[in-house]
Amino acid sequence: MPGPHQRRPQRPGMVNRAIMTVVVLVVMAVVGIGAWTLGRSIAGPTASKAEPTVSATPTAEPTPVKASSAKDFDPKGTDGGENPEYTRNAIDGKSGTEWHTDTYNTAEFGRLKDGVGLMLDMGKSIKVSEVTVTFAKASGAKAEIRVGDSPDLDALKTVAKQSNASGKTTFKPTAAASGQYVLIWFTRLPADQGRFRGTIYDVVVYSPGSA
Repeated sequence: MPGPHQRRPQRPGMVNRAIMTVVVLVVMAVVGIGAWTLGRSIAGPTASKAEPTVSATPTAEPTPVKASSAKDFDPKGTDGGENPEYTRNAIDGKSGTEWHTDTYNTAEFGRLKDGVGLMLDMGKSIKVSEVTVTFAKASGAKAEIRVGDSPDLDALKTVAKQSNASGKTTFKPTAAASGQYVLIWFTRLPADQGRFRGTIYDVVVYSPGSA
């Protein structure tokens, strides 16, 4: 038998359990540290933030404005005007009706004048964003859109022009335009049955829409 001062040898089972306990504690510590580090990397201050979505502002559509009246415009005319009895046809909204100028021997009005046109009275001063004019299909016309608050040629500002205008043509002012009067002004006439005259089937004036 061992003496009173001799230690008993430890049993193998107890040693193994102690080792396993230490190993489990170490593994748990490592897993815990890894999970904490991963959480900081995901939710930490360096995590990227989603950019807010910016929705595009809708573009307002131009609004058609009905003209109060239309009349022929021939400041140098001496023969009773340019078919004034037909001017209402250009603003009646019907594609089968039309107004036309007198017939001339040349595209430059027989060198008798600088131009002729159709004057629209909008009833009040409005902003003009575009003007759509339906001409005859014959090519060769030169036309301008003039806008102002007085029905006098010198007081009307040229805001848009087209060379070789024919068919449905849209005039868009290159700068802000406003006024009570809108003039479609021919400076050159297209050919028509061997001579020359300008024809307008329809005119629609548009103001800027509101979003």
